[in-house]
Amino acid sequence: MRASFIESEGLYPQTKRPDPALRNLAIGILLQAFRDIVAPKKASNKEWAVWQQDALDWFASDEYYPGSFSWVCEVLQAKAEDFRVWLENYRDSDPESKREMARKLIRFQIRH
Repeated sequence: MRASFIESEGLYPQTKRPDPALRNLAIGILLQAFRDIVAPKKASNKEWAVWQQDALDWFASDEYYPGSFSWVCEVLQAKAEDFRVWLENYRDSDPESKREMARKLIRFQIRH
């Protein structure tokens, strides 16, 4: 089992959930990655395709470091596979289904 970046080394008692600020950071990272895939800022921005591919690569990565997809999933106590399945379904969907999935994503919440 790998060591967690959020676990105490004995100086402080371990809590069941990470600090709310850490969770908010992880949620922000996750939501930005989703935004980079489903709603690039402007189609006229030539970098949007790079950001979109970067986000897709981020979701596919199994690397573990602060800010990585695996780290975000651990902080949020979420299953990486659930997010990857959603993303695969999104990418395989027709344009109308993509719009509906993006609308639902706007209301996406992870319990604190």
